[in-house]
Amino acid sequence: MAEKKEKIEEQIEIVSEEQDLSDLSSYLKNEMDDAEDYCNQIGQERAESTEYYLGNEPDPNSSLQSYYVSTDVRDTVLFMLPQVMRTFFGTKRVVEFVPKNPEDIPIAQQQTDYINYIVQEKNPGFKVLYDAFKDALVRKAGFVKAYWDDSLSTTTHEYTNISPPSYQALVLDKDVEILEEVAKTETITTFDPVSEQEVVQEIPVSYDLKIRRVKAKNQVCVESVPPEEVLIARHARSLNDSSYVAHRMIKTVGELVAMGYEKEEIEEYAGSGGYLLDPQSFEEQEARNPFDNMVYPDSPEVKSVLYIEHFVHYDLDDDGVDELVRVCTIGEGLHILNAEPWDDLPIVMFCPDPEPHTAIGSCPADYLKPIQSAKSQIVRDTLDSLGHSIFPRMGIVEGQVNIDDVLNTDIGQPIRMRAPGMVQPFTVPFVGQQAFPVLNYLDDAKENRTGVSRASAGLNADALQSSTKAAVSATMSAAQGRIELICRHFAEGGLKELFSLINNLVIKHQEAQDVFRLNNEFIPVDPRYWDNNKDIVVNVGLSKSSDEEKLGFLTQLAAKQEQILQTLGPNNPIVSLQQYANTLARLVEMAGFKDVNSFLNTQVPPQPPMPQEPPQPDPTALLAQAEAQKAQVQAQKAIIDAETDRMKIIMDDDRQRDIEEAQLRIKVAELQAKYGAQVNIAEINAIMERDRELIRQAQKSQSQGLFRNVPTENI
Repeated sequence: MAEKKEKIEEQIEIVSEEQDLSDLSSYLKNEMDDAEDYCNQIGQERAESTEYYLGNEPDPNSSLQSYYVSTDVRDTVLFMLPQVMRTFFGTKRVVEFVPKNPEDIPIAQQQTDYINYIVQEKNPGFKVLYDAFKDALVRKAGFVKAYWDDSLSTTTHEYTNISPPSYQALVLDKDVEILEEVAKTETITTFDPVSEQEVVQEIPVSYDLKIRRVKAKNQVCVESVPPEEVLIARHARSLNDSSYVAHRMIKTVGELVAMGYEKEEIEEYAGSGGYLLDPQSFEEQEARNPFDNMVYPDSPEVKSVLYIEHFVHYDLDDDGVDELVRVCTIGEGLHILNAEPWDDLPIVMFCPDPEPHTAIGSCPADYLKPIQSAKSQIVRDTLDSLGHSIFPRMGIVEGQVNIDDVLNTDIGQPIRMRAPGMVQPFTVPFVGQQAFPVLNYLDDAKENRTGVSRASAGLNADALQSSTKAAVSATMSAAQGRIELICRHFAEGGLKELFSLINNLVIKHQEAQDVFRLNNEFIPVDPRYWDNNKDIVVNVGLSKSSDEEKLGFLTQLAAKQEQILQTLGPNNPIVSLQQYANTLARLVEMAGFKDVNSFLNTQVPPQPPMPQEPPQPDPTALLAQAEAQKAQVQAQKAIIDAETDRMKIIMDDDRQRDIEEAQLRIKVAELQAKYGAQVNIAEINAIMERDRELIRQAQKSQSQGLFRNVPTENI
């Protein structure tokens, strides 16, 4: 808190040194007066639109006329709002951050999830945007403010029976201030060996505490701003290029002190007897909430003060160039609390029908107010005509009729007359049926102006049953086209700026890593390393029939993906398992279920890479390899031929030897028979076998020499 005060004091000192505060205050006063005059004129129209929405307008022309009010404005707005909200919140992610490079994909996904978490979980995003969209449809424009909230929050806690370690932890906590403390002790007797005496000690065993915890919020705050609190320059073409934008608030002294301002300075300019905004703003606020009189009474405990944040283009540092400056003032005299250069305008605007070259355009309520007035008047006249027909006026003879009996319209009550015929009714015919075609004409005009009809709303069953499917689809599409255009204006003109603003705030002010929950997993993020230059895409879902068409398309796409995966496998170049999982997840979301992980795992583990095809060889290398293989084949053929010749020689030699051996046996037999001598045949065979083996070894050695230079795989 002290650091914040020092920062504010430094800013004031800088401003005082560089620029005279009186000049800045005068500039703010002139800009604010002109912006107030312009916004008060629009405020009257917004107050009137609010009255029409609530059914308080138009007022009857006479107290004797019917008080019926047609509610065309409210009926149309309440028909549009559910479709508009379903358009943006029908999916899990309202917006997506688009990466500019392939390496930015993980960070972009993280930004998308975390920023959506901030809007929808840490802030009431649905309620904030609902209020802004409703303001836009009824009151021309809705405003949302996003800022970094570093204000101090104070909470008081009471603890009982706190253990000493827990007590020490609370004492050491710099955010904790102990207000009340009660220690519960226990008597313990110990023996002191030095003094050789017993020592009695009171040891605390537990504590009862009352503490105050003061802690800075340090988070992005997103809130809807009432239209009457925002001031815009008259000549502005859009909110961002407006030379002057201001946010008027009523703050208490305690709230401003929590924001870091000095209490004495705030109390000096706090209002006395309550503060009342200008009459036009009060009229607009009272129309929306008739029970809030916009008067903030002062009390000794709570004092209110006007607090304004001015955003102007002003040369604060006197360098000749205007820059965006935030100036905070209190009181009607615009006492300056601080002034500092500012990066982004913290307010975004939603307009359903923007007018070119104008900051604030129109809304459906503007188109429907004349129709609601006309229908209210016609129905009132019809009811009055019916009343005159049922209760006609009476002509009486004065003095001959009891006046009280004539004025008594109760059924069955008699009228006392002195003579017959003293009372004559003046019959007025009912002419209300002639007004019904006019009412139908006004309903047609309403449909043409807004696109909302009974058929598009599904309320005219006869019209839907008597029409073809194509005709019904055309009727629904016509109404949805108007609503879709409004959603596009909201997306492009407001949501993109809002989420970009939140992203910039997180990058600038987040000082430490944060952890958020996504799909039942806790994911750490560090926005300090993010890029704030990514493109933003708003997920604008169309109306219900369009959702049905998208559901049918996704179903067909899932079937095609399954076919491809079954045919080509998970590593095919067309569809991955992650893409198939994304399709199934979107089908679950389209069915209305937000927790997709209850049905399937959206994150598919990476698949092993597909085997790469070998590189194509060089044709020259292929030719050289072919020539080498041809030479090897020829060499191999020569070797085989030589081996064949060798084996032939061996076989011929063996055959010749076998012949010679047979002839030798015949000679030996003849010699034994003739001379009776014994011849050693075994020895002769051994000698011949030895010679034969020597010849084989020589031939084998020669063959091995031929095969020595030939690769094994080619043999």
